[in-house]
Amino acid sequence: MLAVLGLFSIERPVWTAEEAADVLSVSLSSAYRYFALLGEAGLVTTIATGRYTLGPSISQWDRQIQLTDPLLTAARPVMQDLVGYAPPGSAVLLCRYFGDRVLCVFNVFSEGPQSLVSYERGRPMPLFRGATSKAILANLPHRALRRLQEEHAGEIAAAGLGEDWPTFRTNLAALRKAGAVVTRQEVDRDRVGIAAPILKDDRHALGSLSFVVRDSTTDASQIRRLSAIVIAAAGDIEAALRNPEQAQSPAAARA
Repeated sequence: MLAVLGLFSIERPVWTAEEAADVLSVSLSSAYRYFALLGEAGLVTTIATGRYTLGPSISQWDRQIQLTDPLLTAARPVMQDLVGYAPPGSAVLLCRYFGDRVLCVFNVFSEGPQSLVSYERGRPMPLFRGATSKAILANLPHRALRRLQEEHAGEIAAAGLGEDWPTFRTNLAALRKAGAVVTRQEVDRDRVGIAAPILKDDRHALGSLSFVVRDSTTDASQIRRLSAIVIAAAGDIEAALRNPEQAQSPAAARA
């Protein structure tokens, strides 16, 4: 049933039981049963006879996540403070790792006209390009990284992260040591990403916190300053997750 939910996408939002059975290599009766059970839970709904799309429970759960997720609760006040230190036309992103992709779960925008930011909330993004993703990638467990290198060697090499496991491991170690990852125009034109990992107690990545600023109007000294700020802010989020009742202290003021 979870695989059925995974079929729905922006590119293909409507499915029939016959189509799902064919793609998932299950019997038609099983596909109908899955859709029926998902429908009872409100996770899918019919828009015409035999044609299914995602259901209203998805919206209910999204609202619940926005209101109660511990990471969002910890990050929101930090990000609202952080955006005040960003140049005009910038974004501050909170992202998480999911299914070998990176998802933006919350964003805040500074004043001024905004050019493209591909990391839209809920849009799956590549794990191997952009500071936002690389800050997460560099802090994944060793076993996960070894699997990624075996399964995505071509993508990793194309992203300049190494053509073999030793090089890949060495490059990620350098990113971890730097604290903040900075990339230029790897995802969007005229955009610089400046990201720091948000780490769990085991020191592996839960997500990342990022500035996305204009390349054409941001110099090296600003990037260094924003790097220090985002590292401190990520640390504040980690502290709030460990002590949710403790008041937030703006990281940017200390950086």
